Amino acid sequence: MARGINLPTGPSALSRLVAHLKAPPKLSLPHIRSLRLTLAARNDHFGARYFLKEQLPRIRYANPDLEIHVRKMAKRPKDEWRPELQLSFHDGKTQSMNLHAKWSSTIVRELMDTAGSLAWARWKTEAERSGVPIIHGAEHEPPSTDERPMPRFWYDEWRAKHPQKARRLREASYTRRNAKEARGVKGGSKSSKETTVAAGSQTLEQEHEKRRATKKEARRARLDAPRLAEVEAERRVQLELLSKPRTGAAAVLP
Repeated sequence: MARGINLPTGPSALSRLVAHLKAPPKLSLPHIRSLRLTLAARNDHFGARYFLKEQLPRIRYANPDLEIHVRKMAKRPKDEWRPELQLSFHDGKTQSMNLHAKWSSTIVRELMDTAGSLAWARWKTEAERSGVPIIHGAEHEPPSTDERPMPRFWYDEWRAKHPQKARRLREASYTRRNAKEARGVKGGSKSSKETTVAAGSQTLEQEHEKRRATKKEARRARLDAPRLAEVEAERRVQLELLSKPRTGAAAVLP
């Protein structure tokens, strides 16, 4: 008796993905040469992250020749930089879109209003006439995704104002201060605080030097590994030859 075959009862994951990519409206951007999206890797910029997950694949599908760059950067709560979508046009112009506190559908609508084709304008007119949402999900869009004040800087501006070494020193200072407060130690003279910061900076530099030395030693070991293996193989061959009993003339000769 032939075994029963379990056939799929609904649309497959692939068919759902294709339907999502082909869903109207088509997000054509004929005037754009490249896009660069900058956002937090986690715990912030939720609208931009949903845009990356839901809408950017549709933009890629509709514009196969478009250059798309995504920068997911580490961000702490006190880092004051906002998500950004930078547009580079074919005529050489650039434009930065502020994505702070914006829903995914809002980002798409503003992008298409800025650089969409004539088909986008026709779609908007038809959608408004028929009463359907211009972007799927826009009918559930809240007024704002973030009630905090807008950060002052773009990421590149913030990074220029806060170099990596200075950020590390500040983080070390914050860590020491928090540890001091946790122990219940208060006050201290200004000179002692400066001495503590300087000592912490020196400790960080020493740790970085140790890490660099360790990496250099590991790299040297990897490079020397083939040569050492060859020397070891030659040594084993010599030992094997010496361990064999001599016969004939070799046994007589010294």
